[in-house]
Amino acid sequence: MHVFFGFRRGWVCGLVLFFVSFCPDSVGAFGPHAPLPGLEQAVEHLCGEVLNGQDPDPARIASIIAHVRAQGDASHSLPGYADAPGAYLGFQIRMSMQRLLRYLYNPEIPQELIKPFSIRSSDWTTPGSAEDQRRLWTDPWPASNVVVVRGEQYDRTTADLSTGGCYGMSLKRVLIFLPQEMALLSVSVQTGPSEVGTKGYLLGHDEGSRYVYSEEEGLTRAGLGWVSSRILTNVSIGVYLGQGEAVQSGVFQWMRAGWSGMSVVKESHIKDSLTRYRERIGAVLHAPGLLAPEELEQLFRTLDGKSDADLRRDAEPLLAAYLEQARQDNNKAAIRILEDGYAELLDRGELIGLLMRERLIAP
Repeated sequence: MHVFFGFRRGWVCGLVLFFVSFCPDSVGAFGPHAPLPGLEQAVEHLCGEVLNGQDPDPARIASIIAHVRAQGDASHSLPGYADAPGAYLGFQIRMSMQRLLRYLYNPEIPQELIKPFSIRSSDWTTPGSAEDQRRLWTDPWPASNVVVVRGEQYDRTTADLSTGGCYGMSLKRVLIFLPQEMALLSVSVQTGPSEVGTKGYLLGHDEGSRYVYSEEEGLTRAGLGWVSSRILTNVSIGVYLGQGEAVQSGVFQWMRAGWSGMSVVKESHIKDSLTRYRERIGAVLHAPGLLAPEELEQLFRTLDGKSDADLRRDAEPLLAAYLEQARQDNNKAAIRILEDGYAELLDRGELIGLLMRERLIAP
């Protein structure tokens, strides 16, 4: 049975940009439209050769860097790639490059802390890769030579705003810092279709990024509880360019997702998801009371030193507030999950991330 329906803004909002990824081992041709000058070659180099071990060639990826540098906050379509529609969005982050990299690529700052609107959890599975990220921002900075960090990781998404689907997937990743360009490029590869989506629930407003997760397969949207949906293809390259006390950023994104071999993602969905990402990450990183990365690292070490039982005990007041919100929303499914020993379903990393989020912004 094939089901078609119109998605409001949000179908891919929870899926796009917490990772930058590519369909496995296929750096295929662009679609029928002419690509941006040099873009196809740059994507093939990054997502194919570099991801699989070759040294990055700055000359071959110069077109991507030049595009981000020239486009500012532009938003536009991209030629289709790997049978997926695509879009680009630029934006600026008012923070020094070194400080931003310390927030984004730090084994002691969980990514769900900075991107709670899209990431449920993100864990490097290659030994040493998480720690290797420190080379991107530790002193003396910037590094005198190109820095490349490779590895595999497992990511889980938050609940999609429109369908309630949550997805887990294995990724290959590469992070590249080019000191001569003061540029960081983040690329990763989804190594196969994601796991079947499970049901998750947003509590309160989107800006709060508070979610409750079930282990039940399907979607929460009416009439689609039975759907076995997956992320099929996701191609993205994130670029960060240091410019004094600001960072010019840009994301090139392609995506397919759906069920029964059918993709329901349109170019407009990707554009909306990129716009949401710009708004949400800006709200976190530009918050006046945002704790310094050094403070977050210390908080992580303190929480990581506690037992699982103590972490669950510390989380009880937060989950009580979640339950109260679920009751205000009259979200019966979320209420049932929260009343049924929800803290026991959360792993250690999720508990630490939950507790850190409540202290991310100073009162």
